[in-house]
Amino acid sequence: MSQDVFADKAQLMADLDMIEIFRWYRMIFAERLAAVSRSQDEDVLTTLRLEATYQLAEFYYVLKARDIATEDHVRALANAHNSYIADLTRDPHKMGRLGLKEERLLGAIFTADTLPRLIQNWRERPGAFDQSNLARLLTVVMSAETCRKVVVACADAGLLLRERTSYGTIIIVSTGVLEETLGSCVRAARQRIAGAH
Repeated sequence: MSQDVFADKAQLMADLDMIEIFRWYRMIFAERLAAVSRSQDEDVLTTLRLEATYQLAEFYYVLKARDIATEDHVRALANAHNSYIADLTRDPHKMGRLGLKEERLLGAIFTADTLPRLIQNWRERPGAFDQSNLARLLTVVMSAETCRKVVVACADAGLLLRERTSYGTIIIVSTGVLEETLGSCVRAARQRIAGAH
């Protein structure tokens, strides 16, 4: 790699400012989640600080920011997810870089059995995901077990609703706090970046 990235001192100082803002952004996000958490149990707070919790918050933030609201939107999301997973399974080098195995990816594809349940849950309660379908959507960034652990902690913290249905499935619905917290942190970080120039 070229060492030119270090040649321009003014640019280098701006780059260092960016690193500081990134660190601040992640720190303030974790602090704000802990502050709004209904539970102050140390295990819950530890889980709220995990990268996986950030990834879950980002997922809900993007859903809200992109206005994913209708059954058609959710169907399109599932189709885009399936296409991405299929592309990944054809790229063993990328799978390796991401630390993913083909078996895990294939298990994350929405099939003729799982897609109708995804749509039905959303139809009955907009914003609702079966916990296993939420894990499918997040499979590239976390395992199903990590997803379960984070969802349980977020439910204990009051950030998600987690309810067992009469069919034995678990439905997850955001309370809005995760995406609102992440959004306020993104906005504050972007304003800091603008102020640094």
